[in-house]
Amino acid sequence: MNRASISRILSIIVGIVFLSSGLIKVLDVSAFQSLIVQYGLPFFQYMAPLIILLEILLGMALILGLFQRTTAIVSICVLLVFTGAYTYGYFVNSVKDCGCFGSLIKSTPAMTYIRNVTLIAMLIVIAHIDETIFNNVPQWKVVVLLAVMLPSVFAAGLTFRIERYHDGSHPFEGKNLAETPLIKYTKAGAKRQLVLFMSYQCQHCWNSMENYKAYVENGFVDTAICYALCATMQTEADSVSILFKESYPEVNCREVARDSVAFVEATPTAFFIEDNRITRIVTGGLPSPFLLFADK
Repeated sequence: MNRASISRILSIIVGIVFLSSGLIKVLDVSAFQSLIVQYGLPFFQYMAPLIILLEILLGMALILGLFQRTTAIVSICVLLVFTGAYTYGYFVNSVKDCGCFGSLIKSTPAMTYIRNVTLIAMLIVIAHIDETIFNNVPQWKVVVLLAVMLPSVFAAGLTFRIERYHDGSHPFEGKNLAETPLIKYTKAGAKRQLVLFMSYQCQHCWNSMENYKAYVENGFVDTAICYALCATMQTEADSVSILFKESYPEVNCREVARDSVAFVEATPTAFFIEDNRITRIVTGGLPSPFLLFADK
């Protein structure tokens, strides 16, 4: 096998990884925004659509063989930034699953580092072998690239959300339930309630489910209600939602349109209510009730 063939095979492999990761995340950009916030990098959540679209663009360029050396070098830089962000999130904020492929593929820290190092090594080989910086692009490749990128741009814009709260606090905290639109999502007459807003695409939401069940099972709240925020393009037949329902049949998640609950900053967000007053709001992961209420 000659050097050119090796370069093309490696380009296609790396391209498929980039493209798969980007396409999965573009279905729910806001879930990726939440992940960035959980990493401890809230400012960069506004770049979430651009990051995802860049990932898709690089994947397509590698698969189609466009500007191989340039694309490989840019991809190396992107992977180094991703690895650095994950390292910060892991050591500073205890984020274990990188969320590179949404909730479809869970990654341990070891898997994340091994995958990223392997991809970087493959890209270095591509950059070393293929010296093509610019080349003529056949028309059919342009058509294929646009056929993937244009729907991706549309999907990114559709599922991207501009978050309203930036200071770590939520304006509902301490308020009477009747003063907020949250009252529509609660159970009348319940003294102590937990209302959780999650996303099927958010791996931290999945990780919070066992803790969610524990609040009622151990008597920390009288009732718990779960809402799954769905983008307009999602349906109940979505494969991820079906997988969630199969994994947690005892959790009754009511599906609501994401845009109808603008007061939810990120997923998961949990509202704790006692005597019709919002006493506590937890964002970015629901901890065990034994940890959250350890001071009581």
